[in-house]
Amino acid sequence: MRIGAKHFLAGLAVLVLGLPVWARTESSELDVDHSVTIAGKQLAPGDYELKVEDNGTQVTVTKYGDVVVQVPCHWIQLPNKADSTEVKSSDNQITEIDFKGKTEAVQLP
Repeated sequence: MRIGAKHFLAGLAVLVLGLPVWARTESSELDVDHSVTIAGKQLAPGDYELKVEDNGTQVTVTKYGDVVVQVPCHWIQLPNKADSTEVKSSDNQITEIDFKGKTEAVQLP
């Protein structure tokens, strides 16, 4: 009986340590041709990458690998899977990121 408990605990430890491997980071490239704002931070024209972990609470905006800004976000449910990855904006303010093939999107303040 003790051997079974040891195997169970070892298996449980492997599962717990492997959880970060299963967490997936969604990302999107963003080519800005005119100034836009994301949560109050203005992005100058250029190429950026937007990253957020599944069920994460922050979007990280990077340029050439350097973090430009981290923005709080929350996940919303889409009626259908997104056909493509799309960054949505209103009045030059980034408001939402839809990820191809997912029924969830990230909404920004």
